[in-house]
Amino acid sequence: MHLTRPPIEIPNREALGIASHFEAAKGAYLMRDFKLDNPKQGSIIVLGTSSTMNVVKILPELDRLNMNVKIICATSPELFRMQDDAYKEKILPFNEWMDSMTITNGARRTMHDWLCNKVSEEYSLSSDWDNQWRGGGSIDTVVEDAHLSPEWILKGIQKFVDERETRMAKLGIK
Repeated sequence: MHLTRPPIEIPNREALGIASHFEAAKGAYLMRDFKLDNPKQGSIIVLGTSSTMNVVKILPELDRLNMNVKIICATSPELFRMQDDAYKEKILPFNEWMDSMTITNGARRTMHDWLCNKVSEEYSLSSDWDNQWRGGGSIDTVVEDAHLSPEWILKGIQKFVDERETRMAKLGIK
């Protein structure tokens, strides 16, 4: 799903605890870290303007629902691989990558470098969720049809969190 210059509200990164937009040059950066006082419930890797904007919109709701997920903004797997090990380990260590899902307003296929396993792919959200090309219309209409509105994203993250035990069992992780 490609929308030319969608009208987006620029979030107050400092108030939300989101890293500077300059961090995008590193290929991935932290949008929201795990809360230290709660069990980790998985990592979410997000790519694309519309999907990222809608993830930002639900950040307060994630807190309200006590969903302890880490959110990483992905810009380039190639740039991310070029970073030093300390940075990569801080942003997306292997054990957190194993327990992740992706959200993109592009095709699911474009996220393969960010998908760690088939279980991650099962929970991931993309504009081609039903293997169909999206129709036209207003941005809101297309985003809703793509199941990438704030409500759809929250529903997908809730399922990801609720089924963590099942995911870990499929992966053979205790």
